[in-house]
Amino acid sequence: MKTMALMIAGLLAAGVASAQGTSTAAKTGKTTAEHKTAAKPAAKSEDWKAEVVSVDKDKKEITLKLESESAPKTVALSAAAAKEVAQMKAGEQVTVTVQQNEKGETVAHHVKHAASTKTAAVEKKPVEKKTTEKKPASPATK
Repeated sequence: MKTMALMIAGLLAAGVASAQGTSTAAKTGKTTAEHKTAAKPAAKSEDWKAEVVSVDKDKKEITLKLESESAPKTVALSAAAAKEVAQMKAGEQVTVTVQQNEKGETVAHHVKHAASTKTAAVEKKPVEKKTTEKKPASPATK
């Protein structure tokens, strides 16, 4: 009989402990699945070298002709990129840093003027030294 009473008391204690755990989760509105946050992969960024075809400041879009593609590509601009392209014109060479947003759309985050491939230094030619040749003295001056 004592064994039976101890078993019942143990079951009641386990039930109360279980109920308290459930009530705590119910009060906070969080389940154990919500406690675990899924780690999102970091957005992968790419740098594109391109020529500006057009800039639509109202729609916050830029159309680019990429070096690697024949058809122009239009991408959305982030707030920072929209400020960077404010003074850019068609035909300018740029480097664009793009990332995929949560919707899977490509968004330009930075747009910079591309570094010129030509060197800015002026090529100097070696200076030719003029040598004065000594002419033999004329017989009259001897």
